Amino acid sequence: MVEVKVTHEGSGAVFEAPDGWQVEDTGRPEVLVVLEPEPADGTVRANLVLTAVDTGGRSFRDWQNGTEALLPQELSDYLVLDLHADEVDGRPAGSRLAHHVDAEGRALVLEQRFTEADGLGLTLTATVDVLRYPLMAEELSACCASLRLPRGASR
Repeated sequence: MVEVKVTHEGSGAVFEAPDGWQVEDTGRPEVLVVLEPEPADGTVRANLVLTAVDTGGRSFRDWQNGTEALLPQELSDYLVLDLHADEVDGRPAGSRLAHHVDAEGRALVLEQRFTEADGLGLTLTATVDVLRYPLMAEELSACCASLRLPRGASR
């Protein structure tokens, strides 16, 4: 598995994506999307999405409690499978594995790594359809685990 480094220009956060995946312009500077090549069978394109948002002065815990309360409202049939504490570059972080259904009724798995530094909340989300998750889980998990803080961020 060959990985390429991807840098979110707005925040300076860095992560690895599979070779051959394409960065897509979202028109939103706080969001960076990286997509797998178009699957021939028309399944959901696996993707990595980095969001970099102002936490509004909330602590890491409060920011994530708010996120966990919001996800079931934003994602249909949202179900947390695993949620645990972690670290990114020595900062408090978390990891989330969840299931949800998209607008077309397709079952999806998402894995996230999230952290906060200097008031900036960073979340890297990997999403793939449920049927391909066993085939891609290791690679997507490695991508999420590769999230690094921007240079100069407090550690």
